[in-house]
Amino acid sequence: MKSIILIAVVICLGCSISGCGGYTPPNNSQTAASMAGSWQFTYTSSKSSSMSLSGTGTLTQTGNSFSGTLSTTGACSTSGTISGTLSGLSLTGTLTGTNLTISVTGTVVSSYNSASGSYQVMMATGACAAASGDSGTWTGTRTSVSGYFIGPIQSADRLPMQLALYLKSDGGQLSGTATFTNSSCLHSLNVAGTLSGMNLELQGEGGTDGSIVLSGTTDMEGKTITMKSTVSGACQAESGASTLTKVQ
Repeated sequence: MKSIILIAVVICLGCSISGCGGYTPPNNSQTAASMAGSWQFTYTSSKSSSMSLSGTGTLTQTGNSFSGTLSTTGACSTSGTISGTLSGLSLTGTLTGTNLTISVTGTVVSSYNSASGSYQVMMATGACAAASGDSGTWTGTRTSVSGYFIGPIQSADRLPMQLALYLKSDGGQLSGTATFTNSSCLHSLNVAGTLSGMNLELQGEGGTDGSIVLSGTTDMEGKTITMKSTVSGACQAESGASTLTKVQ
């Protein structure tokens, strides 16, 4: 009898541990970190401040490889492409512009929202010849703009309107709603657009109420949007400038 009881206890303990066929092991897999999204980069030359540059663009990532297109200012090349690979928190890449090729190395923080490192100019010809042999340091910050933003639109000959803008950011793609107060035509409409670095552009179609284009910039923290609204249709006179502040 004692043997039977002992066997039953062992079986019950086994069921408690294994679930008797119903046990599901914990899922320890994690979503791979990614650099995908909109970025702002600064390259600081060790040779001359005139060779330093800044760039904005949107990166995509597949596996450990990332790539994107950058618009650059402050240098001989105004645009370029960047591509590279990640190994843990370390990265290597190449920035290729007109008459200019730059090799970059560095690290990203664990949140994958910022990165920094060093660069070396590998090729510089034509208008970029002076940058030959240059090197320096670089920093990058992923920019994002999402949440609720509110502020007035100052039009030329109308009373100020109030704009409440709700945005969701998915990489470099933006979507949301724009709600207007004191507008003669516009009320609430869906908007969609892009964020590249700190530059954004949104478009919304309100049917018979007209349509609107919102273009401007956000600050690095994504808390303020400075933009110009261009309204088409019967209320085109309501076009104007606006500064929106994030409230949530």
